[in-house]
Amino acid sequence: MDQTILAWLLEEENPEVRLRTMKEYERLTENDERIVACKKLLLRSKIYERGLKKLRKDKPWAKYDAILGFAEWGLTRTDIGEDIDAEVFALIESTGFKMLCGEPLLLRNLVKLGYSQEEIVKNEIDAVLSLIKDDGGFGCISSNKKINDPRKPHKSCARLTVEYLLLVAELHLQGYKAACEEALKHYFTKRNIFYRTDDMQTPMVDVMLGTFYPPDPIKIGAHQIVYALKVLGCAPESEAMRAGYKVLDQHRLENGRYVLTASKSVPAFKVGNVGEENKWVTLYAYLAHE
Repeated sequence: MDQTILAWLLEEENPEVRLRTMKEYERLTENDERIVACKKLLLRSKIYERGLKKLRKDKPWAKYDAILGFAEWGLTRTDIGEDIDAEVFALIESTGFKMLCGEPLLLRNLVKLGYSQEEIVKNEIDAVLSLIKDDGGFGCISSNKKINDPRKPHKSCARLTVEYLLLVAELHLQGYKAACEEALKHYFTKRNIFYRTDDMQTPMVDVMLGTFYPPDPIKIGAHQIVYALKVLGCAPESEAMRAGYKVLDQHRLENGRYVLTASKSVPAFKVGNVGEENKWVTLYAYLAHE
């Protein structure tokens, strides 16, 4: 990464990007004085204050978004302290993790925040990962028989499987190799990451070719997908990863920064404007290339 781009990612005006960059790109330890100072700045910031307000709301999806934000920023449950545990366990109790298609992404965020050794979380992760299908993906959870008739064979759901990819990649970063890791990697690499097996020019899901951010249970962009596969050890020179970099680098500007192509109308947290260079997309892209 060019030093001018690194300096841009480390600007104090975005302590959430700064913290994640220092932790994951610069690989500074939790007790490093720069990390400690950045956390203090972030915990006093407006973006963190908005996250706490969401966390304390009664609406499950508001809590979900807050948890996603904290995880993306590089915070842990210890950093947040007493403000988070009761809310996390209340969300688990009220939903049983079953938040429509959002469970794998919720579990990934809980792992990132430091909940992976909580028995209720660990057991749920083991249970859901055991549901991997023969094709290396994960099946649709819809109870609508027109969509997902249990009496008929169905291919895996690509949107849901991407969430599981992020979960397994996060577990890998934490030092745990899931039993399904190789099969899940193969699910994507045999498709050159994004494409249908019967037509390697047609994407499984169009949104995968863009840089949608922050991640949504059914919308996750190329920068996070390629990043997750890199975390799981996919060789940069492989055909699949070269295809991934080709898609990702279509969103690279001449100055080396990457563009945000899409986001929710009300995202989990503010990340910048669609169509403009974006710090989060840029960080993930360089982590994927690293």
